[in-house]
Amino acid sequence: MRFAKILSVATLPMFLFACSDSNSGNFGNNPGPENPQEQPKDSIPENIPDEDLKPITRDYSLIWSGKGTAEDPFLITSEQDLASLAFYVNDSSMTFKDNFFKLTADIALTKPWSPIGIFGKNAYGLGNRVFSGTFDGSLKTISGLTVNDTASYSGLFGLARGAHISNVVIKDAKMNVGSVAGVLAGLADSVTVENCTIENAEIKGTDRVGGLVGEAKYVTVTNASVSGSVSGTNNVGGVLGSVQNGALTGLTNGATVAGKSVVGGVVGGSSSVGEESSISMALNLGAVAGTKDVGGVVGTLSSTKLEKAGNYGAVTADESQLSNVGGVIAVASNKSSVNEAFNTGTVTVKKVMVAGGVIGSLKAVAATNLFNQGEISGQASNLGGLVGVVDNDAKLESGYNSGKIPDNNLSGTVAGKVTSTATVTNVYYDKTVGGTCLVVANQMSAELPTGFTTEEMKAATFVATLNGTGAVWAIDPAKFGGYPSFSWAK
Repeated sequence: MRFAKILSVATLPMFLFACSDSNSGNFGNNPGPENPQEQPKDSIPENIPDEDLKPITRDYSLIWSGKGTAEDPFLITSEQDLASLAFYVNDSSMTFKDNFFKLTADIALTKPWSPIGIFGKNAYGLGNRVFSGTFDGSLKTISGLTVNDTASYSGLFGLARGAHISNVVIKDAKMNVGSVAGVLAGLADSVTVENCTIENAEIKGTDRVGGLVGEAKYVTVTNASVSGSVSGTNNVGGVLGSVQNGALTGLTNGATVAGKSVVGGVVGGSSSVGEESSISMALNLGAVAGTKDVGGVVGTLSSTKLEKAGNYGAVTADESQLSNVGGVIAVASNKSSVNEAFNTGTVTVKKVMVAGGVIGSLKAVAATNLFNQGEISGQASNLGGLVGVVDNDAKLESGYNSGKIPDNNLSGTVAGKVTSTATVTNVYYDKTVGGTCLVVANQMSAELPTGFTTEEMKAATFVATLNGTGAVWAIDPAKFGGYPSFSWAK
C-alpha cells in the first residue's frame, strides 16, 4: 500500500519556497516550520508572484505512482489521490505545468469536494492557485461530486490555466454555489478541453454558470455533452456560461437551463477580443427558460462565427420589454456570422421586445441558410417566423419558415421588422401554415419574401431555389417532415 493511502490530505507535507529577500533582492532559503499548517498566516507575505515562488523538487512516488511524464503519468486511482492533487495545487504553489495525470479507475467521491485551483488567497495568504498540467480522465467515471458553498470558482477544477483536460466523465454532481461555476471547471483560461461528459448534474449558481465550464477564455473545447439541470442568474449556458475567444466544436446539451439574463441552451454569451470566436456543431435538446436575451443555443453572439447549430428544446421567456428571444440565438451582433442554423422547438414569450423562430435580433450580421419549424406563441413588439428584427446593415439570405406564429399585426411570417439598411433575399414561408399573418410586420426594405404551399416546399424545385449555386440544402423524407434541411441535421 502506498504511503499516500494512510495519510489524510490535511497531513500531507507542504512545499518549501525560496522567496525574494525584500532588503537584498537576493533569493535565500527559508525552510520555515516542518508543518506549514502551524505557521501563522501573517508570517507569509501577501500576493507573492508565481515567478518568485520556487518549489523545492519533491519525490511524488509517495503520493502517486508514475513520474508525471507523458510516457509515465502520475496515476490517479482513488479519492485520496484526486484530493491530493487538489491539496498540492491549493495549499502550495504547484501548478503542475508540464506534468501529466491519468485517471485509471472509477472514483466515487464520499466527501464534499474542494475544487482543484482556488481564486483569491489560500489559508497561507497566497494568491490565486491554478492547475496548468495535463489531466486525462481515460473515460473513467467520477461520481458524487458535491460542492455546497457560496464561494466563486467551483467545479472539479476551480481555476485551470494553460491546462489540457480530456476524457473526463462526471456523473451525479450536485453543486449549489456562487459565480463562475461549472461541473468540470469554474474558470478555464487558455485551456484545451476534449471529449468530456457531464451526466445527470444539478448545478445552481449566480453569474457565469455552465454545465461544463462557467467562464471560458481563449479556450478550445471539442466534443462535450451535458445532461441534468443548470440554473443561475446571468450568463447561464447548458455547456458553457460565458465564452471569450473560444473555438468550440461538437457541443450537445440535454440539460434543462434556467436563468434571468443572457441564457442559452449551449452557451450563455459568446464574444471575442481581436480574433473571432467560433462555434460549430452545437445542438440543444433541453428546455431553456429565462427573462432577458434567451436563446435555444446561444443567448448573445458577438464577434463570433456560428455554423451548424440546431435547437430542439422548448424556449420560454418571461415578460421583459427589453428582451430578445430566439429559437437558436437571442441576439446576433457586432459582425458575427451565422450559417446553417435551425429550430424545431416551441418559442413562448410574454410581452417581450423581439422574438424570432431562429434569431431574435440580427444586427450588422450576415445570416444564411436558416429554417424554423417551431411554433411561436405570445406577444412581442416585433415577432418573426425566422428573425424578429433584421437591422443595421444585417443580411438574411436563403431560408424558410414553416412554423405557426400569432395572427396579429405585430407578427411576420418571415420577420417582425426589416429596416431600410438591411437586406433579405431568397427567403420564403409556408403560406399554408402562415394563414393571414403579414409576411413582414414592419417592412422598410423593398423586397418581400415569397410564399409557397407545403407541397411546393417539399419539392426538388424548391430545394434548387434555396441552394442557388450551392449544395447546402437537401430533402430526406424521414427528416423534418420532408421539408428541406441540412445533411448533418437529424
